[in-house]
Amino acid sequence: MSVLSLRLASGIVLSITLLFTILALATRSWIVGTNDISIGLFQAQSHGIVVDVVRAEKEEVTIAFLIIAMISLLAAAILVIFAAIVEEKENVAKIGGVVAVVAAVSLLIAMSVYTDHQKDQIDATDNLNWGYSYALGWIAFVTALIAGPVAIFVK
Repeated sequence: MSVLSLRLASGIVLSITLLFTILALATRSWIVGTNDISIGLFQAQSHGIVVDVVRAEKEEVTIAFLIIAMISLLAAAILVIFAAIVEEKENVAKIGGVVAVVAAVSLLIAMSVYTDHQKDQIDATDNLNWGYSYALGWIAFVTALIAGPVAIFVK
């Protein structure tokens, strides 16, 4: 693969990562229960009834770092795709890669704080499990962690 193809692929992966992060933040399936319960960062649903979530401080931290990650991912994707389209912009691609790594670190903090906050509740209850929103957050972390260094080190 050529350098420009790898940069473009990295930019596309960062764009998909941004989409995963948005979906993780907006959906209410961070924790799901066997008895039709789903809990998100903003709303919870039980038996078709949707209510707003009263958030703890750690959940507020999770939301803040997810927003930081989304802003960073948007900037990184734009920079890396721009560097792929316009030749001889290696420095722009490297800056985009560094911003993607910042996004990955933000995602790691967000997901770790949420996991620490909820792990006892999940472990103590047999009918609660991690949901797809939670999985999307971790997938976004991994993809940002891979795409960032690719954009930095591809030559």
